[in-house]
Amino acid sequence: MKIALGSQQLSDYGVSMGSRTVLAKARALAIATGAVLVIGPLNPSAGGATPDFRLASAQQSVAAEAGTSRAEVPVLGTPIGNPLKGHTDRVEAVAVGKRSDGTPVIVSGSYDKTVRIWDLNTGKALGKPLKGHKGEVYDVATGKRSDGTPVIVSGAADGIRLWNLNTGKPIGKPLKTRTGLIYAVTTGVRSDGTPVIVSSGDALTRDVEIWSLDTGKLIGKPSVNPFAFTVTQLVTGKRSDGTPVFVTGATNGRARIWNMNTGKPLSGSLSRCGTCLVEGLAVGKRSDGTPVAVSGDIPPGPARDGSAPESSIRIWNLDTGKPIGDSITVQSDASVEVVVGKRSDGSPVIVSGDDDGTLSVWDLDTGERIGEPLTGHTRPIVALATGQRSDGTPVVISSGLDKTIRVWSLGT
Repeated sequence: MKIALGSQQLSDYGVSMGSRTVLAKARALAIATGAVLVIGPLNPSAGGATPDFRLASAQQSVAAEAGTSRAEVPVLGTPIGNPLKGHTDRVEAVAVGKRSDGTPVIVSGSYDKTVRIWDLNTGKALGKPLKGHKGEVYDVATGKRSDGTPVIVSGAADGIRLWNLNTGKPIGKPLKTRTGLIYAVTTGVRSDGTPVIVSSGDALTRDVEIWSLDTGKLIGKPSVNPFAFTVTQLVTGKRSDGTPVFVTGATNGRARIWNMNTGKPLSGSLSRCGTCLVEGLAVGKRSDGTPVAVSGDIPPGPARDGSAPESSIRIWNLDTGKPIGDSITVQSDASVEVVVGKRSDGSPVIVSGDDDGTLSVWDLDTGERIGEPLTGHTRPIVALATGQRSDGTPVVISSGLDKTIRVWSLGT
C-alpha cells in the first residue's frame, strides 16, 4: 500500500503502496545506473531491448577503471533490468531500504503470504522468501532500530511481523494487534529519537496504532479515526518545523494529518469526498522546500453517463493541510497509486500507477505530465516506491497483479 523508505520517509522521498483488493474488501467493510549505453526506449513495447543488469554492471566496472566518478543516468522511464519474478500471486506492496553494508534493496509483500528481498543494483533475489504469515501480505515498510539494525515490517491478514533486513530472519514474535487484520504499516522516528511503527486495521476498531520498533510494544493509546471507515493508507513525514507526522487515507476519501509524537490529529479531513476512496498516499517536498502530502482518489463507480470515471491526484500542504493548486485528473476507475521521488537533476516528481498497467510522471511543482506513460505491466499496478541505486540512479519501483516487480529510471 505505501514507500516506504522507512526512516528515509522523513527525507524528500515519499511512497504509497495501495491495494485494489484490500480496498475492495475495505469498501465492503465500510458499507457495513562510464556511461551506461543500454538506454532503452521510454516505452519498452515500442521495440527496444530491455537493459540488462549484468551489462550495466560490467559497464560500471569499465567506467570505474577509466576514472569516471559517476555513471550516466538512464533517461526518464528507461526500464532497468528484466522484471523481477518469484512471487506466485499479486505483489501487493513494495518498499526500499538499505542493508548494513550499504546495499540498497527492494522489499516486496504478496498475496502468496511471503515477503521477499531483492538487490536493487542487480535485480537478484537475496535469500529465500520470508515465510511466517498465514494470510495475504498487504503492506511492507523498512526502518532502523536504535541499535542500527535495519528491519522489515510486514502487515498482513494475520497481523504484524518484524524481520532482520540483513539476514531475513524474524525478529521476536508477531505483534499482538487488536483484530489481527493489518492493511497498512509504515515507519518513522519521533522527536525524542524513538523509532516507531504506525499501523492500521479494519473499520471495526478504527484504530491507528503506534509501536516501538525497538521493543514491539504499543506506545500510548490508539489514535482513533473519527470517521467509521477503514484506513488503508499510511505514510510518515515531517512538517517544516520538524514535527514528525503520519498521514492517513481512508475508504471514504478522507485523508488526515496526525502528530507522531502524541498520536493526536493536526488537521481535519483534507478532503470531503464522502463517496471516494483514497487509493494512494505519499509525502515529499516541492522545490521550494514545502512539505506536501499527495493523495490518489478514486470514485466508487462509473460516471452518470456510463463513461470511465475521472480520478484525481491531489497535493496538500503538510504544514497547513490546505490544497496546493488544482487536482490532476486521471482516467481510472480502480487504482491510482502515487509515490513522490526526485529525478537526477533534483526536481521533485509524482509517479502514479494506473489500473491499465501504466505509470505516469508528473512535475510536483506544476502538476504537469512529464513524457509519455511508461508501459510494461500487463495488469493493474497496485504498489510503488522510490529509491536510488548505488551508482546514483534514482528509480521508481512498481508492482502489481501480474506478479512482477519492475524498476524504472527517474533520470532527466
